[in-house]
Amino acid sequence: MQAEILTKRQLKSAYVTVQKQTVRWKEIHGNSEQYVNSLCNLSEQLDSCEKVPDDLAAFLKDFPDLKIRLRAKLLEEMEKMVGKLRETLCSLQEVSNSVSRQYAASMHTYHTHAVELGIPKVVERSATEPSVADMLEWLGDIDRAVRELYLQKQFLLDTLSYDDTRQMQSLLKKWTQGSDLDTMVMGILAHLTFFLEDS
Repeated sequence: MQAEILTKRQLKSAYVTVQKQTVRWKEIHGNSEQYVNSLCNLSEQLDSCEKVPDDLAAFLKDFPDLKIRLRAKLLEEMEKMVGKLRETLCSLQEVSNSVSRQYAASMHTYHTHAVELGIPKVVERSATEPSVADMLEWLGDIDRAVRELYLQKQFLLDTLSYDDTRQMQSLLKKWTQGSDLDTMVMGILAHLTFFLEDS
């Protein structure tokens, strides 16, 4: 049946792309953690700069602009790290968009051939191959997961306050939440081993 062949061909192409994009996400995200770590360290230095011990206060009176200059320098370095994270965010958005395009293309192909396929064929599965319905649902799950992770990271950067010590201390934990996207995807791909290998 031509409709079945075309639909499964698109699904196979989609999952191959998703697999590659998941690897790319992991690499991009892994590289970004150094910037988050640097940002957190700079935040600690900024906090220390604001809380000058009494025994140093007298010393700083002889250098009235030292604290201001140090704060400006730390803020400048923090801006650089945020700039790096913004670049990371752009790359993660590219991954998200790529996955979304594959999901949209697969749904379009399915809807185009839905009548010819029929419900029995769409829900049919075997020991070596999930049903078309399963594969579309999983693809949608991956698309949502990637998009939500991207939006969470965008929100973190958009609401970042350098002077909020508590927020900065929790940044690394929040940034790495859900970073095991590949675990989810590999779990799904495990059900598609024979389907993806079949030529």
